[in-house]
Amino acid sequence: MDTLGVWLRNAREAMGSTLEDAEAATRIRSRFLEALEAGDFVAFPGGEVQIRGFLRIYARYLGLSPEEAVARYEAEVRGMSAVSAAQLAPATPALAANASGFSSPSVALPRRIGFGTFMLFGVSTLVLLISVVIAIYFAGNRELLGKGVLATAFTRTPAPADTLPAPTQTLPTPTPTFPVNPQGGVSLALEATEHVWVRVSADGANVFEGMLFPGQPMAWSARELISVETGNGAGVQVTVNGQRQGTMCGRDEVCTRAWSPLGEVPAPAMP
Repeated sequence: MDTLGVWLRNAREAMGSTLEDAEAATRIRSRFLEALEAGDFVAFPGGEVQIRGFLRIYARYLGLSPEEAVARYEAEVRGMSAVSAAQLAPATPALAANASGFSSPSVALPRRIGFGTFMLFGVSTLVLLISVVIAIYFAGNRELLGKGVLATAFTRTPAPADTLPAPTQTLPTPTPTFPVNPQGGVSLALEATEHVWVRVSADGANVFEGMLFPGQPMAWSARELISVETGNGAGVQVTVNGQRQGTMCGRDEVCTRAWSPLGEVPAPAMP
């Protein structure tokens, strides 16, 4: 089977498209597309989130299956098979026998009576130990009360107001620093923690508008400016230039944020 890069390049050449044509259609820089076709996965500043997002976008452009593209990537980078985990890890004979309704002769299940007896013995022992501790505790307290020591120990004198500890000051949580992309431009990856609507604009043009689903991260890049609008900021994790920036905003909040190659900037009106 061809490698992921060869598979992508053959599909692009079969449709008569150049890297420049693909860049114009997907809004992904041609050097990133060329890196995907060469299997150079270390060239992506956004890491796996960016690679997965770019693979899905590029595969859709080439008329290929995005899921198969990600599966091929997993198989090459992590040595994982493209088939499902159920096919790779069939049930062991003992488990298969139990699932079919037959008991496995190689597995000895614990007897219910033996387990119950053990539990009864353990509970009885615990109750006995607690009883002994309580008896010792009250016996000691009676002796202390007879001497007037326990009453004195529990007498609390209010502290003067000027000796009360000052309230602790809550320090603000530092915000993540913005990593500048040494190769220029700005890359953005979004990962949904729940079903959420988003709209993404890169260099003034809409590149995505729709629902994000958990487990399906997406990524984009821009030369000058990239902005995101969402209807539930708490449901979207943001990664810019490979560094996580947290959630977009609060739960059920509608918000828009934007980033340039130098950092976060005021969000412009979405097109």
